[in-house]
Amino acid sequence: MNAFHLLKTCAAIAAASVLLVACGGGNDDDPTPSNEPGVLTVTNATVSGLNGVYGNGALNLTDVSKQNPIGSVPELCAFRFDGANKVGSSATAFGDIRYRPDVTKLYQAFLTFDGKEYASSDDTDTAVVRESDQVRLTGKTLTATDGSAATLRVTGIVPMRPNRPMGC
Repeated sequence: MNAFHLLKTCAAIAAASVLLVACGGGNDDDPTPSNEPGVLTVTNATVSGLNGVYGNGALNLTDVSKQNPIGSVPELCAFRFDGANKVGSSATAFGDIRYRPDVTKLYQAFLTFDGKEYASSDDTDTAVVRESDQVRLTGKTLTATDGSAATLRVTGIVPMRPNRPMGC
């Protein structure tokens, strides 16, 4: 291979790498398949049709990352999941889970059921069980983030990937 072809090949590889990173490829921003089962049961939903079981197999997960934002927000461990399909329906659930390092309760949870986001910023009815690689919710009440005051209760398990940063 002559120098000209080598230069063209290197330039093409560099351009492809830049595009891959710019388009979101090659990172862990999107949940990927896991072998970890998870299930969420929604009850007492004020929005018709949301009650039911979400999760009929393994969930897709991101790695847990440790984030230390500037300002008054504390250092957090965070991950996202999706692929929690509602049993007997085309509805799906996904979420963003946040907890403090070395703490056994959630800091925040944002869960979306059939396109409507619900959140909680208190740690009641939650557990971060590191030795089981799980986050557990026990009748956790979540409120819609759209200002509608809609609520629902969630009971279930969301798995975490085992390769977490120290404290997470």
